[in-house]
Amino acid sequence: MPGTTWKDSEKKIARRVFEAALQSELADIMATFKALAANAKEPEDMWKIQAFLAHAQRDIDGKYDYRYSQLELVFGRLLREKRIYEQDLNGIADEKLANILRIAEL
Repeated sequence: MPGTTWKDSEKKIARRVFEAALQSELADIMATFKALAANAKEPEDMWKIQAFLAHAQRDIDGKYDYRYSQLELVFGRLLREKRIYEQDLNGIADEKLANILRIAEL
């Protein structure tokens, strides 16, 4: 949230959790892309793949924002989507964790 200060130890945890979630989601997108490409039979299948990739890129760009003022929102969403788990955030201050958990419940 705006005005929230992150200690160095929390920043390290946040970076690790953020990068792991991002890489996992990118791997899922890559697997889907490969399956779509392997099954493409008609020229119009190319445009379906392009639309899938454009949507995936917009989703990733909108979701993964590493500004410290946004991390509680990002982690709340990732928890809700089960991209991360509460135990991944061990070491994050209790107040921040409580905010993240509230956001995840929205």
